[in-house]
Amino acid sequence: MPSFLTQHSSGLPAYAGDEHEVSGGASLCSSCGLCCNGVLFDTVHLQSSDSPQELKALGMHVKHKKKYDFFDQPCSSFKAQCCSIYKQRPERCRLFECQQLKRLAAGETTVEKALEMIEEAISKVVNIQRLLHYSGKLNPKKRLSQQYEKVIAEPLNNFSNPHALENRAQLVLAFEELQKFLDAQFRLS
Repeated sequence: MPSFLTQHSSGLPAYAGDEHEVSGGASLCSSCGLCCNGVLFDTVHLQSSDSPQELKALGMHVKHKKKYDFFDQPCSSFKAQCCSIYKQRPERCRLFECQQLKRLAAGETTVEKALEMIEEAISKVVNIQRLLHYSGKLNPKKRLSQQYEKVIAEPLNNFSNPHALENRAQLVLAFEELQKFLDAQFRLS
């Protein structure tokens, strides 16, 4: 795999002591990371039970806007495909369960099928990262949607390199396909 792409050994991140009690639920979370790496969400709002000061002391990049505190994705505590503050993570992070985890808990899917959905999502992300790399806009510190928007915001030039135009067209299709897939398989309605 080219070095510009996010490396995923067989799954993805590892979380020590994952609290998901569903049989196999911990393996889903430790194989995914989409809720932390800027693929599923743009920002996460802190809850009243979260201490912005404590989270900042742990190294999180907490921001304040009007009446709420939040942090942008990718999460600054998501390092080396792992949550570096797992035991002290914010409440929304503790409570979030994607559709795959909910389906597993309800007996509507198996661990194997859920892991296949995760692998498919990761494959789609890697394809977009490849297209972003070719456009010169890959920046792993930015969420995927920001990187995509930067490419799309550039004006089209009729005299542009035909390969660059084709890359952009492929990026648009790949990004739309990923969003539909995430809505259908991961995000909550």
